[in-house]
Amino acid sequence: MNFRVILLVSIIVIFAAVFGVMSYSGTGEIEGISLDQAYDQGDVVIIQSTSAGTVPHVVKVQNNGKNTLKIEKGELLKSNDSQDLVTAEDKQVTAQSTANIKAYCFEPAQRAYSGMKLESAGTASDAIKEIVDNSNPSDVQNATDAQLKIWTIFSGGDLNIYTGEPVALANKQNIRFSKLKEDADTAKSEVMAQFGVTQDEIATLNQTTTSSSSSSLSDMWNNFNDWVKNLTGI
Repeated sequence: MNFRVILLVSIIVIFAAVFGVMSYSGTGEIEGISLDQAYDQGDVVIIQSTSAGTVPHVVKVQNNGKNTLKIEKGELLKSNDSQDLVTAEDKQVTAQSTANIKAYCFEPAQRAYSGMKLESAGTASDAIKEIVDNSNPSDVQNATDAQLKIWTIFSGGDLNIYTGEPVALANKQNIRFSKLKEDADTAKSEVMAQFGVTQDEIATLNQTTTSSSSSSLSDMWNNFNDWVKNLTGI
């Protein structure tokens, strides 16, 4: 067999193996069908469980499908009638079972209403996912700080604490509005320092982008395909 053909086949096999390992490792430790997939197939029902002002909120996820459902931090849950949320923990929900998932409020102007259905709506921006990753939803103070940062980013640094969920939060935790305003200002300063942005640039932190790992793998595969085509003349 032509040495050039043998070399090409060997490189393809090695690259395919490496690409497969990188793709698998890039998916994380949680295994199962994604929330978006399950929702699109009609296999999952997501219900708001907590009332306005709760930090973090809790949603009930009912997996009616045949596959284990994987839920990851930073996934968006939206509703026309209730609060939009962003998931705050990683969890597996086995087939034909129900689990409670912690989630932060995403849209401050809208209140949450218990019993409302939610829709799976993709993932939040990298900045919001970073805030969720670094938070501790089991600690009320830490979770409240993270909540204020998420609201800061969503509102582009112009958070109105006298509306929707912020008002409900102040009432539920018995926080004076002067203290809530002070905490919101602190959250804005911390967001600007954490991500190296000015006040006018805070809104850009809410823009979703393609995963860098997925992009790099895709670029590698496309570049390899181009190389093979140039080498073989196909």
